[in-house]
Amino acid sequence: MPYPAELTLLIVVTVIAAGFLATLFFYGPIKRWLYAHMTVRMYYSKVKRIAEDHDYYLINNFKSRTNDDESFHIDHLLVGNKYIYCIRDRYYPGALSAQPDDKSWIYYKRKNAQYIDNPMLKNVVRTERLALVSGISRNIFISIVVINDDCYLSPFDNQQKDSYLISLKTLPALIAQLESEDVPALDEWEVERVVADFAELKRNG
Repeated sequence: MPYPAELTLLIVVTVIAAGFLATLFFYGPIKRWLYAHMTVRMYYSKVKRIAEDHDYYLINNFKSRTNDDESFHIDHLLVGNKYIYCIRDRYYPGALSAQPDDKSWIYYKRKNAQYIDNPMLKNVVRTERLALVSGISRNIFISIVVINDDCYLSPFDNQQKDSYLISLKTLPALIAQLESEDVPALDEWEVERVVADFAELKRNG
């Protein structure tokens, strides 16, 4: 092989190898930076992909209030074939010591530790308020709190069937598992009516 060709090939291989190594080295920091500074967009993209892949209805940034004037906010309202999912985004760049029924959790960030309200319990309240104002059976709703993939979670024993805490990467699998359950599917006409009602509730929120 002529020397210029060998030199060109060497340069190309070197550049490709350097790019590959740089990607491996910076992937983690870049991903953490994106989730820290564009949390809503990163979570929204994942939920939107689920909705598009399965032709589900999706309403983001849902806000409304009960007849008792209690306001509530749901990050993502995903209407599947069998359940309605009330999804809350949470970003914890650290670790959590938590159990589903504890009123407070311990959140460790670097060398600091602090108590935080249990986001699962708070999202259940939001879900119950939505069931109340919509007139839909609470049994149709699933409450999900989604946390970042790199958050360390202590051993977590969740026996609940309608309230979950999961990492973002496992959200599609959880939705697929719940949608595969042997329960009656929602009526297609009823789903369209429900989505229209949700949109109206959001407009009047």
